[in-house]
Parts: sequence; C-alpha cells; structure tokens
Amino acid sequence: MKAIIIASGKSVNKELFNEIYAENDFIICADGGLNYLDSLSITPNLIVGDFDSVDKSLLAKYNNVKIQKFLPEKDFTDTEIAVEEAISSGYKEIVIFGATGTRLDHTMANIMLIERYITLNIDIKIIDDNNYIQILNKNIIIDKKEGYYLSIIPITDYVEGITLRGLKYPLNNVKVKRGSTLCISNEVIDTNAEILITNGVGLLFLSKD
Repeated sequence: MKAIIIASGKSVNKELFNEIYAENDFIICADGGLNYLDSLSITPNLIVGDFDSVDKSLLAKYNNVKIQKFLPEKDFTDTEIAVEEAISSGYKEIVIFGATGTRLDHTMANIMLIERYITLNIDIKIIDDNNYIQILNKNIIIDKKEGYYLSIIPITDYVEGITLRGLKYPLNNVKVKRGSTLCISNEVIDTNAEILITNGVGLLFLSKD
C-alpha cells in the first residue's frame, strides 16, 4: 500500500492518476487538492490544510472525512503537512500529484521534500502530466517510457560512479559535480535503463515536452 497526496498545484490528469491509484491506497488532500480529487469521484481518507484555496461548500461535502485545519500563518506548507501525516500513518511509499505549477517556490520546496526524507527510507515520487521525479541514491532500473527524456541532477556536491546502461548516451563510472548539466536529456533506448552510482544523491527526472 502507498499514500497518495493531492496538492493544489497543477491539475491532476485522470488517466495518469488511474495508472497509479489502487483501491487500498491512503488518499490525503492538501487544501485545494480536494478540488481535483472531487473531479475524480474519489473520497479521500484525510484532508489537511488552512483551506485558503478550496471552496467551502466542497469542503462541507466531505464532512464525513477526517479534516485537520491549520492556521494560514504556519511554519509548514500544506503539502509538507500531508507528507508528515502519511509518514506518521506508517507509509513508506508516497506519490504526490499537484506538487508542481506556476509557483516555482512551491514546486522547488515540494521537490526538495523528496531529499529530506531519504534518511528515513521514505520513497517519495512527484508526478504530473509531463514529469516523474524521484530521488536517486542507489542503483535503479527504469522502464522505457515513450517520448520521455531521462535526466539526473546532482543535489550533493558530487554523484560518483555514475554508470548508465540502456541509454542513448551511456556513461561508465563518471563523477558528476553539482551544477553540471552532463546528465540532462538522455533517452532510454532499450526496454529499460540501468543506473548505477557509488556515492552521492541526485534527482532523477523522466520528462516530456
């Protein structure tokens, strides 16, 4: 089982959501994410936020769902609160929809949440219509997604020992410095790609135009 968080950024694609969603998933709406989930005709398990971006009549519709309300002047975003709730409920796998959008500060903060929880072995992915974003801190196999580019962005000083197999531009035991664009816009050319590292942490993107 996993937790799915619906945040209030970019709207949620129903077809994409249904690819990820399973009936036993724990669904948390972060504030305006309820607007999107309502359009999918799915009832959440928990609703959190200061509710500055959700219609009050819609919120009333879900009065049988557990709701945690916070003051607008708080030290955490609604999305972070939702992540904490998912973790405190025992979930180690979390998928966030609506984490990206026009507010780049919120988008960046949400992406950096992925890094924050790796020491707790929490697997967080951000998904929108154009991107799958996850942490890269160990060896991983990625299935080919037609039309998507694969990029690695170091978030530690270095990501060491990068070896890429099954990609258009392979690498063999390369050390990549933070800020480098060496690993941007690669392409999976086999059924899947193998990504190996020996040290460091990066963000792994599958992105399409």
